Amino acid sequence: MNRPRMATVLSAREWEPRLVDAARRDPIVRIVRRAYEPQDLERAAPLDIVVVGSETSWITSNRIRLIRRSGTHVIGVYPTGDGPGHELLRRGGVDVALPDTTTPEDLLSAASVVAAQSLAPVGRGRLISVTGPRGAPGRTEIAVSVAYAIAERISTAIVDLDTEAPGVTFRMGFEPGANLIDIADAIRTTDRLVARDIRPNLTAIGGPVPLRTDPSNRLGIAALLDAVLAAFPVTVADIGPWRPDHSILATSDAAVVVCDASPMSLIRAVQFVRDWEGPIPYVVINRVGSAQEEDILRSARRAMGLEPHTLIPELSIIDGREGPALRHLLESLAIDLLAGPLDL
Repeated sequence: MNRPRMATVLSAREWEPRLVDAARRDPIVRIVRRAYEPQDLERAAPLDIVVVGSETSWITSNRIRLIRRSGTHVIGVYPTGDGPGHELLRRGGVDVALPDTTTPEDLLSAASVVAAQSLAPVGRGRLISVTGPRGAPGRTEIAVSVAYAIAERISTAIVDLDTEAPGVTFRMGFEPGANLIDIADAIRTTDRLVARDIRPNLTAIGGPVPLRTDPSNRLGIAALLDAVLAAFPVTVADIGPWRPDHSILATSDAAVVVCDASPMSLIRAVQFVRDWEGPIPYVVINRVGSAQEEDILRSARRAMGLEPHTLIPELSIIDGREGPALRHLLESLAIDLLAGPLDL
């Protein structure tokens, strides 16, 4: 009989290394990963069980829900006497919550019992990331219009994850709301997602305040994204200019690269497509003059090795509230983004 595949989330508390040592000596389960960050769990999939500690900063109730929705059981460990930690695990729906005074042998026994139970995967919401080179190529306009087009079909969230120049709220014509740090803090402390309903089936999340990109903020953004993916069938994320350390792309179901028709923007797009890490992107070229189409298509195909999906002509009005022309141009892109990854 195959042993259950188990991962633990790294912890500075003693229960986790003791559990790992006991599991390596015991044939009940097979340790396949000690996860330092959320992506480590995804790289180890499929997993039968994950053991998490409530003291880990990126373990939130929403992250636990997403793990369980993937078909993986979760055992939670909390510091003895830590009521809020126990409550976080309970809200997330762990299979078992145990104090950190539990012996490694009892934790392994609980893991064996839990792993024997069937848990059908449900799946998380679909994540669509919109990015592009620096230089204001129109990422936010495209992200907002794609979100509007998708919301015609299914409940959709648009989340502003541009940590340098967030502009979704402004682009949609609304007053500034809570910034990403405040939203992430609310998720961590109250399990509440601060959001703004724009219209039926469309919700906006994010504020206008740029953020530092230190590790603590990255963890906050990960917690925010977990909450959104757990709450909405589709999430469109404006992630700002692409960088090699953009871990969001690695977990995206689909991606859109936006550049404009200027030579500099096309050159920048070519440079970062060469270093791309994520699903094969759909390319949107913005602000294309009427006499440029054939030259732009030919140049993009040759330089990027990708067929541009959509060319957006120069429009007098491109706005999230008053841009039906732009949303119409992006209808076919919205359909393809919902259908699945690009198949080459």
